[in-house]
Order: sequence, then C-alpha cells, then structure tokens
Amino acid sequence: MIGTSLFIGNEIELTALDPEKDVEVLSTWTSDQEFVKEFMEGNFRPYSAAEFKKAIAEKIKKANETFGAYYFAIRPIGKPEIIGLLVFGWIWHSQQTGRLFLFFEDENALMKFGDEVMQLALRYSFMELSLHRLWTELSDHNPAKMAIFERAGFLRETQRAEALFYDGKHYDQLDYAILKPEWKKLQEEVLYEK
Repeated sequence: MIGTSLFIGNEIELTALDPEKDVEVLSTWTSDQEFVKEFMEGNFRPYSAAEFKKAIAEKIKKANETFGAYYFAIRPIGKPEIIGLLVFGWIWHSQQTGRLFLFFEDENALMKFGDEVMQLALRYSFMELSLHRLWTELSDHNPAKMAIFERAGFLRETQRAEALFYDGKHYDQLDYAILKPEWKKLQEEVLYEK
C-alpha cells in the first residue's frame, strides 16, 4: 500500500470536481431519478446547468467549511471528461464514520470502472480520512451497483421494504457498510493470493 496512489488507478483517476467545467455534463445527469434523489437530496426534476452549478458550488462551500463531505470527479486517466461522481458525505469525524455516494454516467461506465473506483474510495476513506465505518444506501432497483459494493466487502445491514420510489414502482432500500478491520482483512487476503 505504501507508494500506492490514493487517486490514480489503472484506468481512472479521482480529481477535483470543477463546478465551472463539469456542470454541463452533470446537469444532464439530473434526468436520472437516482442521481437527483441522492445527490440533490430532493424531489426528482431536471436541473439546468445554472441551477446545478449553484447547487454544487453551495455543497462544496459547505463541505469546505465543515469538513463534512469530500467531492471527487471520476475521469479516465489523463482525460478531462467526467464519467462519474464519488462523494464522501455525512462525515462524522468524532465517530469516524461517513457515507459513500457513487454515481456513473451510465451502466457501461459503472460496469467497467465501478470495482476500480470502489478500491480507490475504500483506500481513501480508511487511510486518508481515518474512518472506521463507511456506509451507503442502495436501492434494489440497481443490482449492478449492489454487486460492486458487495464485491468490495460491504455487508447488508438493513432492508427497508418499499422505501424508495423510482419510475413508478416502489423498491427496497438497502443499507450497506464496511468496517476498517474488514477492509484490512480483505487487503491481506488479496496480498496473500498474489
């Protein structure tokens, strides 16, 4: 792990989110209910580039003031286009816990880069943020995303029946978490297999 980049993987890198440059692409993602409900934390509706720019600027300003969230753009290495968004939110430093939000522009990007982003996210949360527990909320309408979290070692803690509403149908909300000792054990197993 020493000498391993926190931000650069084999195919992708985590960079600063730029409200000026990334807003045009990110505002198009507001046509996705999951993205709006989780990232914008409100009712579903498309946002204009100007609205989204204002919202993300406010979120980043608040995060910088409180150290309660960290925003990263997911990009192919050396390329400017944003293909995903990674957010560490609800950081409660005194309890060493936080929430992970992961979103990709489409299912293909999720399938291609999801596992690699998850490894970078876990390394950052446990090695840099010094968290003990990382959690997320998922919907069972997105089994591909659930599989990425499960492969990374997240365990399902709770299931709330029909708590989420997407595209005219109710879905279960699934809470997942991983603890730092569990993640360390998985890292040791990977090293042992090599």
